[in-house]
Amino acid sequence: MGIFFACFLLLTATLPADTPAPAKNPGFSWHFLWSGSWEDQGNFINRGDIRFQVPWFSFRAQLIDKRPTPPWEDLDKGNTAVSGGIYHETTGSRLLYGILDEWGLPARIRSPWIRAVPFVEYHQPSVSDLKTEPSSTKEPETYLYLGSPQMGIFKGFASVLLDSTLNPAFGGGLEAQFNKKTNLRLEGFYTGKELPARQVTTWFSTSPPLPQRDFHIYALGLVFTSPFICVASDWAYSDTFAYGRDLYGNLGLRIGNKPWRLSLAADGAGSRYVGRDGSAIGSGFRTAAAIERRGKRSSLFRFRTSLRSSGLGDPFERSSSLISYRFPAGAGNFPVKLSRLSMTLARNASDLAAIQDSFEGSIGLNWWSLYSTFSGTLTGISATGERPSPFPIPEDPWELSSVHVSGELSYKVSILQFKVSLGYTTKKNKDAVWDTSFYASLRGKRGRWSLKIAAPALPETWTYTCSWRLEW
Repeated sequence: MGIFFACFLLLTATLPADTPAPAKNPGFSWHFLWSGSWEDQGNFINRGDIRFQVPWFSFRAQLIDKRPTPPWEDLDKGNTAVSGGIYHETTGSRLLYGILDEWGLPARIRSPWIRAVPFVEYHQPSVSDLKTEPSSTKEPETYLYLGSPQMGIFKGFASVLLDSTLNPAFGGGLEAQFNKKTNLRLEGFYTGKELPARQVTTWFSTSPPLPQRDFHIYALGLVFTSPFICVASDWAYSDTFAYGRDLYGNLGLRIGNKPWRLSLAADGAGSRYVGRDGSAIGSGFRTAAAIERRGKRSSLFRFRTSLRSSGLGDPFERSSSLISYRFPAGAGNFPVKLSRLSMTLARNASDLAAIQDSFEGSIGLNWWSLYSTFSGTLTGISATGERPSPFPIPEDPWELSSVHVSGELSYKVSILQFKVSLGYTTKKNKDAVWDTSFYASLRGKRGRWSLKIAAPALPETWTYTCSWRLEW
């Protein structure tokens, strides 16, 4: 680690001759943030984050504490996480210790099925930073990221992450900036570790027992962006002893910019692929398309649909489609204005005996200074012995299982904001339920205070949450 830190100081303290002159010395400053929430019958959460800015560097310390409310009833429950870091402002280089969030290539190859379909815009650069929310499952890690200054059209980065058992994960990349809107980024990633043994806990378990086993994963990513065409792709290869080897890959393409934009994406994984965290994700294949039109005064039309199957070549069994329109801001002088319309359709036909469909629609209306949203959701179940359409076309017989309708009104005046909502839900063979909530917030120069009072089941159950965010 000492070698990496020495390289960090050397890299960030020197600039090549063809690099533009750095900005004026920013001097010394500091920033402190305190945020948190108090949930009735929930948790008491506090986060303190302090940063000191010195010439070219900033130092950060963070403390996050989470425990049941009220905290004085059992002081032994809960958890506290302390983390910190050193940042170099010009290159983005950093040295961190604590519970971390991870973005970019390592995150995309971890658990792709719980993430959005990998359109081009979701291919973020690889980097980690301190997690700003409490976590009871993640362990502290050490992370070093070395970013180079701009050298002509090129800049690069190298990183190493050590988990709580000192298993390393290495990353690196190079980016070429041809002009303000055209660049090419290449990234690589590798990690390896010994996975713990897996025991069988039931008589009829479908997962066999496995011994302790070596695991390795290698990945490459490419992103090319330009004003009219963008391409992004990731590929990962995992090798797990006593389990097997397999691949995960994705591809995204975007054509056009304004006013029309077409986006296509697809990704797939083999049955023996193991994600970046050592978990087997299962085989699957997804494909998606999106069309957008951006108009005047921030108007936006969007259509997006995605399909998923259990593997490449298998019939599609799940789908999700969205069509929405955001109306131009400030159009017309009529006091009641439509702000947006949207509809979402989804189907999960992985179980032919219980095919689940959902239909959701929403409408936004502005009434003078009042902003409102009304929405409704229908869900239904059908069964068939044949492979149905992946889109939610009701099968025969089709049975309505639940209905939910809701409305929300919000009003903002000066530093105050108010929201009130009311909903109604009815489910098959269950009593109908009304729910409501009231939200108020006070925003000022130094932060925000808010209070939410909710009744998820009127009139029996009431809860409240008080939250705050203060900065100096």
